[in-house]
Amino acid sequence: MEKVDQFIEKLNNFIPGSLFGLFSIISGIIGDIIALSMFPEYNFMEMAVSALCLGPGGLFFNLGNTFSGIFALIFVNYLGSTFTENDNNKNQIRGANITANIACISFIFLGVFCGSNIVIKYLHGTAAILSYWFGLCYITLYNILMIKDPNYSEYLGYFGFFVSFIFALLIILFFLHLFPSLFFLHLLLPLIEWASTIAVILWYFFIPAYMIYKKI
Repeated sequence: MEKVDQFIEKLNNFIPGSLFGLFSIISGIIGDIIALSMFPEYNFMEMAVSALCLGPGGLFFNLGNTFSGIFALIFVNYLGSTFTENDNNKNQIRGANITANIACISFIFLGVFCGSNIVIKYLHGTAAILSYWFGLCYITLYNILMIKDPNYSEYLGYFGFFVSFIFALLIILFFLHLFPSLFFLHLLLPLIEWASTIAVILWYFFIPAYMIYKKI
């Protein structure tokens, strides 16, 4: 992690680390919009977000996700370095940084592995589960850190718990729908997945925007 911290510090001398959070959502949104515009048959109520990679604009969706994950990876490492470290939160910061890195790398793989091939589907599904699970972990941990850290507004942390709730709901519904008697829950998954996408976009907007405003 020391080498990563050194890289982030050097990079921040040229481009503020907070900007990479905005770069992440911009690249992801552009990819989604292009993919949606080229896929008129896409149904928000019935199709998963990743179904966009199967449409005519799938390449743009995949590229958007990949670059979004790369920028997010840089951002979370910078974010982790901005907290005031002490004996009480040292392990929490470390835990947040580790889970954030796993989540972002998994998200990159969502863009790399997306298609109709059965092997690609399994790789994509595994990356999605890891991305959401570790995403829930790191966002929750960063929320707690923000509430306690004097550099941040506690309201950012409170908003972040809303994002954590959406992630938790998606994960719970996903595993519950695997039971035959609860399979009907799959009808809710596309909407909840889009809700989690919008929620994390807002998180990646408000946090960097606050950091830029406060010059963190």
